[in-house]
Amino acid sequence: MNAAYITPAITLFDENGGLDLSSNGALYENLLQKGIDGVLVLGSIGEFFAMPLAMRRELADYAISVMKRRTRLLIGTGSMNAEEIVPFSNECLKKGADAIILISPYYFPLDNEAIYQYFHGLIPQIEGKVYLYNFPDRTGYSIAPEVVLRLKQSHDNIVGIKDTIPGMGHTRELIKLLKPYYPDFEIYSGFDDNLTANVLSGGNGCIAGLSNFYPEACVACAEALRQGDLAAIVKGQRRIEQLFEIYSIGSNFIPIIKEAAKQRGIVKSTRCTFPLPQVTLEQSRKVGELLERIQMA
Repeated sequence: MNAAYITPAITLFDENGGLDLSSNGALYENLLQKGIDGVLVLGSIGEFFAMPLAMRRELADYAISVMKRRTRLLIGTGSMNAEEIVPFSNECLKKGADAIILISPYYFPLDNEAIYQYFHGLIPQIEGKVYLYNFPDRTGYSIAPEVVLRLKQSHDNIVGIKDTIPGMGHTRELIKLLKPYYPDFEIYSGFDDNLTANVLSGGNGCIAGLSNFYPEACVACAEALRQGDLAAIVKGQRRIEQLFEIYSIGSNFIPIIKEAAKQRGIVKSTRCTFPLPQVTLEQSRKVGELLERIQMA
């Protein structure tokens, strides 16, 4: 079975709010050493939405230089300023990114035709592989499977989609509609707990955040799916579902994920972009308790 676990990497900042490149590099290296199937830089968990273009360019350049094609590297180049997207995307692709990933515009909802025209206008100008990014909890609307099919029919360089929706209903419809015509089109879930259901339904795995702080559990489950080892799949899925409890610790999961990575010794700082909150003492305690339960299981 196809089964990939790609990490949407957190972004690490110094005490002044600038990029902490060495810490980001250490995070990437840990993911590579643990065997993750790819890394997405500047996704939602990477706080792209609060970073100026110059900072995003700096981080993208750094990630490309340190990854050195040792794993698949995707870079999020979405922006509410459409004029930034094409030059930034082409810079990343030219310098060595394997693909870019584009979220649809947020703030105002768009109908199906407007969504199609948005991507249809941008993608022909992008000189490389493109993944679509559907995240209705943040954009206010979903990219319909019919729109994804229409876009794929129009643009060969669209190679997949990250579908960040709880449950599998929408993702399953994408699989049913796209895979018969485009079997190589990659369909990823954006929530970790959908990994096994995604793969068993004919998808390609997930691009999801638990792997920032517990990559070994995520890699093990993906490998079990590739091997068709039922006992290991059950064990791996249960471990991921236990880890998934971390999303209930705080209303904003980014600082919580960073706290878990800090407690596991992977990162040193949990600083986030303003106005994301700092982790409270109570949240830190709950993270520690969850990690202890996982280690004892």
